[in-house]
Amino acid sequence: MIIYLIRHGETDWNAQRRIQGREDIPLNAAGRAQASRCGAALRGCGIGAVAVSPLQRAAETGRIIAEAVGGVPVCTDEDLVERDFGSWSGKVFADIYNPDTPAVGAEPLEEVGLRMLAALGRCAEKRMDSAAAVSHGGAINAVLYRLSGGAFGSGITRLKNTCISVLSGDAGGIRVLAYNLSPEEFEAQYKN
Repeated sequence: MIIYLIRHGETDWNAQRRIQGREDIPLNAAGRAQASRCGAALRGCGIGAVAVSPLQRAAETGRIIAEAVGGVPVCTDEDLVERDFGSWSGKVFADIYNPDTPAVGAEPLEEVGLRMLAALGRCAEKRMDSAAAVSHGGAINAVLYRLSGGAFGSGITRLKNTCISVLSGDAGGIRVLAYNLSPEEFEAQYKN
């Protein structure tokens, strides 16, 4: 099975480079346009369902994509929620980031990676050729870091809004085939 793991579209806080964490910030107009473009890129990929984080920016992105790929079902998976960034939430990234000083009260990356793997495992168990999962930059980076053995993901990769990571899931586990592809890069790599 192929799982298309997608970061939500842009919000005003993304544009301000503000850390969102669990704050429920909506998509802005650019984010809705990005979600439409992402859905168009995924059209024809055989997506049978879309799993989404409960936060509105991911849920709306997922609904737009589900409609674009043929009106497939959308289901909420709590494990796709963004990482709780604790004391960093709501702050402008450049003002507080220090890799040697973790955020107070933040959800540990290991825990984020494990719950994301659980959510992706549930996607892989579905009897369909492919599915999409819409989540958040911090959560996606945590699972990419785990799946890549630290080669990319948290602390290394800055994910684009509505980027597509292509995962293969089967009885042997989940593997990363591609990551952080814009819809245009995805089409060039997978639809030509």
